[in-house]
Amino acid sequence: VHRYFFSRDSVYFSTRFAQLGIRDQEALPTIISLGDIERNDFEAFLSILYPANFEAHELTYEQRKSVLYLSTRWGFASLRKLALNSIKPPTPHDKLLLARTYSINHWVLPALTALCERTQPLSLDEARRMSMEDVILVATVREEIR
Repeated sequence: VHRYFFSRDSVYFSTRFAQLGIRDQEALPTIISLGDIERNDFEAFLSILYPANFEAHELTYEQRKSVLYLSTRWGFASLRKLALNSIKPPTPHDKLLLARTYSINHWVLPALTALCERTQPLSLDEARRMSMEDVILVATVREEIR
């Protein structure tokens, strides 16, 4: 992939290139390994940098999560903003997990409120994926509402 977008838009990569002593017009003397990155996450991320259709990004929810994950991890502020504006968590639980994972503070209260107000209680699987503090908060508020 072209280094230009990575060095221009990412603090992480511009720092990495600088550490390698590579100037903007020079060819990379080595391959930069992304060994801990899942292929499908990277493919979703690249689909934003190299879209097949510039008017619409036809990504699934999971692909949008991948873009959010990598743009946050690598410091791509504009791509993170794009991901946040386009991702639609399917449930309040998903919204809360994303909010906590990616420090999207303005999503926390609406997600917690929706979890407290819904008719069904937290499932065991949902509770396991949440922080203990959030589980207790939701359970306490739901109990007070009853």
